[in-house]
Amino acid sequence: MKKFFSPLWATILAAAVGAGTWWYVAAVTHRREAWDADLYFTLAFPVIAAVAMVLAFLYPWKPWRWAMMPFGAQALAGFAKDPTANLLPLGLIMFAFFGAICAIPALFVARLRARFFPA
Repeated sequence: MKKFFSPLWATILAAAVGAGTWWYVAAVTHRREAWDADLYFTLAFPVIAAVAMVLAFLYPWKPWRWAMMPFGAQALAGFAKDPTANLLPLGLIMFAFFGAICAIPALFVARLRARFFPA
């Protein structure tokens, strides 16, 4: 399968999707933290999972990184928006948990690609 773009661009795309969804949901719902809004779990979380699955299909080695990268970018975006966050350590744990949840379908898609479309 032809590579559409390099892993660097995939990394930038994953980070941009993560930070962009954080800022979008926070701005639209007028919340300080995006995950305080229902829109985060109905729009941003599925978008991040879908992007992680597409990137895991395109680059199946280490597919967990495509699920973790957006949430790392969300952590940085959240810190940039509110640098005095008191619960930052707990938030980092939650971002890691959300990344682990999104890593499950990314791993599944990467395994499917390896099985049906061997390199």
